[in-house]
Amino acid sequence: MKKTLSLLLALSLAVGTLAGCSSKPASVQESTAATENNSSETTAPAAEETSGGTLKIGIKSECVHTMLSFDLTGAGVDYYYSWPVYESLFKPNAQGSVDPWLLEDYSYDSEAKTYTFNVRKGVTFSDGTVLDAEAVKWNLDHYLEVGAKVEALLSSIESVEVVDDYTVQLNLSTWSSILPYAFSRECGYMFSPTFYEEHGDDYCKEHPCGTGPFVMTDWTYDVSKTFEKRDDYWGGDVKLDAVQYIIYTDALVAASALQSGEIDAYLALDAETADSLEALGYNIKTCAVKSHDYLLCFNSLNSNGNDPTGDLKVRQAISYAIDADALVEATWGNYGNVRNQFGVGEFFYSDKVKGYDYDPEKAKQLLTEAGYPDGFTISLKTEDSSALQNAATIIQQYLADVGITVDVTILSGADANSAEAGWGEGMWLHGSSVYVSAPMQMGSMFRQNLDGHVLGLSNLLRPDDVEAALALAVSASSDEEAVEACAEANHLLTDEYCIIYNLAEVATLFAVNDRVHDSGIGEVFYSVADLGNAWLSE
Repeated sequence: MKKTLSLLLALSLAVGTLAGCSSKPASVQESTAATENNSSETTAPAAEETSGGTLKIGIKSECVHTMLSFDLTGAGVDYYYSWPVYESLFKPNAQGSVDPWLLEDYSYDSEAKTYTFNVRKGVTFSDGTVLDAEAVKWNLDHYLEVGAKVEALLSSIESVEVVDDYTVQLNLSTWSSILPYAFSRECGYMFSPTFYEEHGDDYCKEHPCGTGPFVMTDWTYDVSKTFEKRDDYWGGDVKLDAVQYIIYTDALVAASALQSGEIDAYLALDAETADSLEALGYNIKTCAVKSHDYLLCFNSLNSNGNDPTGDLKVRQAISYAIDADALVEATWGNYGNVRNQFGVGEFFYSDKVKGYDYDPEKAKQLLTEAGYPDGFTISLKTEDSSALQNAATIIQQYLADVGITVDVTILSGADANSAEAGWGEGMWLHGSSVYVSAPMQMGSMFRQNLDGHVLGLSNLLRPDDVEAALALAVSASSDEEAVEACAEANHLLTDEYCIIYNLAEVATLFAVNDRVHDSGIGEVFYSVADLGNAWLSE
């Protein structure tokens, strides 16, 4: 049956009631007094819209790879740098679904296994060339050849066909409901084919050419990036003259720069910095859709042949030994929710998943049954973020209470990226930026045959019944079917096999000064903003 202008997995109920989130976050206030006197949305007159000026954004690090769309990895920092220059075929919305962006509309036929995309007319790249069906096909074909996450996200696409000047048809080998979600992220960014073919891969890695409202004019590595406005932007007049990203490796320095007015926004704050700014009278923006899941991954595959976490009872014991409520409160405060299952929002949440309540006596009993009455020593690896380090220390303390000695190793850079795929023995404490779609996220992490994939987490068991449930979630023909399939997959992953211990669902935190208007930063989903409409007041 053919359906038009609808997403199979429309999450209309997803996130309107998320604890700690607001669909219209308050902007950062310079102080309580300033809020009362100058910037209250309810008492102060609205600022008069102006043009000009440079929006200065503080950011923690360089992009993970390059600025070429096909190199993007899905890391949060990559999305932030992409805001001025790239737009995607679809765009996340505040309801937890996605809408057409560079498409006027679309339709699909699950029985025929096709999608039809009607490309938006009048869209141009920053080199002046037109986004049409041929350009969309060129980009999608390129993603299928070299793009990130092809295995998990795009493998169902058999061919891309140009129907007419502004119509593209995707022919699938197997039905996939997640493609609109995939095309709302790095697999959906459009790059000018003409520019790429004229200048080549290496040049384009440092000179992005997308459909967005700005063009990158300066890149001082590890220092800053500057983007100047397009006078010919297809979306209308761009009010800002420029956007500049400034790298601050020290959160305290960045917070000071925000307070002094040296920068207008600070992206992806940790909870400690957010609390400090809030204490000074700042309101912290959280997106309508929370964007990170934190989970403890076990070497359930027992890749070295003698790992205690190869035993189900050991994995369950570790899970019972951790007080998730206390850990989340201590690590993320009001910005995190305890979750006993994977995926964001309430739409896919299921009572079928029982999880593990804090019960150290049950943990000791299971350890004894597994043959470890006196405990053992085990490794725990994680990344060098303050939140993950704090969580690792707390886990270490809880496990010591049941006789397990934990050796914590903090990894950074290439070592952390490598460990994410395969960490060896013991446990990996994982922070994952998430997709809007639970089937899409779980399919990119827990499916079989993901060898070499950055999210492959190769130390995990991948049982056939989990694979079957996730395959059904991806190919579901109704919302109800998808929800039930995800529930079954989460039940198996958590309750039956204890492959992962899900800890928390956490918001990405943003601080934006009052003088910044209509930027979209921190309002819907962490991967998108609306810098083409942004403007600055005095």
